[in-house]
Amino acid sequence: MDTSSESGPPRREKAILLLSGTSEGPILARALADAGFRVHATVTRQEACANLFGALPSGVAVEARGFTDESLAEFLRRKEVDLVLDATHPFAVRITRIAQDVCARLDFPYVRYERPDWPAPAGTHVVDSFAEAAARLPGLGARAMLTIGAKQLKHFAHLHEHMTLFARILPSPISLEQAFKEGFTAEKGLCLRPPFSQEFNRALFREYRVAVLVTKASGSEGGVVEKVAAARELGIEVLMIRRPVLPDMNAVSSVADAVAECRRRAEG
Repeated sequence: MDTSSESGPPRREKAILLLSGTSEGPILARALADAGFRVHATVTRQEACANLFGALPSGVAVEARGFTDESLAEFLRRKEVDLVLDATHPFAVRITRIAQDVCARLDFPYVRYERPDWPAPAGTHVVDSFAEAAARLPGLGARAMLTIGAKQLKHFAHLHEHMTLFARILPSPISLEQAFKEGFTAEKGLCLRPPFSQEFNRALFREYRVAVLVTKASGSEGGVVEKVAAARELGIEVLMIRRPVLPDMNAVSSVADAVAECRRRAEG
């Protein structure tokens, strides 16, 4: 007979698939492990296993792997985990849609964690897509710093002949390959690993004489506050891409709420 209280921690055999990839991933993993869950975390790139997660607490494992609809369904059918916690980036629409669809089809418990959005200050040029940002950019200044991830540089590659573009990207072979493919030379592809302080951003923008900052609405945890504040100090125009609109998933937006919702779904 189970004499544990209803509000107590889940039994150790309860396991969570944590779809990670942001700075909150390790924080969520540790909080879930502290709450008594086993955590199987995934990231998209091998270097993120060490650079993002580092030393792992007991009960947490991490691997680099991506999922398709078919591979995620196969993984969940093996019953190695009891719940999916989707803590991917707000702009990682593809994997979120896959996870939501597969979990709905299999009637598998699913929780979405999404970092809170950050309202752009007055004067920010806000657009709905990367393509719209590329169309607006030339009218805002002649030198731009793109802080949108290497994968999205393809939307701006055609502008090299019309203005000076710099791209701040992660120091990984894949990011470098993507940047080079889109015409960013070694001098214009800045390989740097976050987090970046407001002071660092300010110095970088000044050094490269940036006139326009292009960024995503990634939320305060994504470093957008420091970037925008530095740009505003220097009188730099800010062009921001809104988050993609996803179906209402009743997402949680704090680590405590994520743990509580996972416990509720695991015990349900």
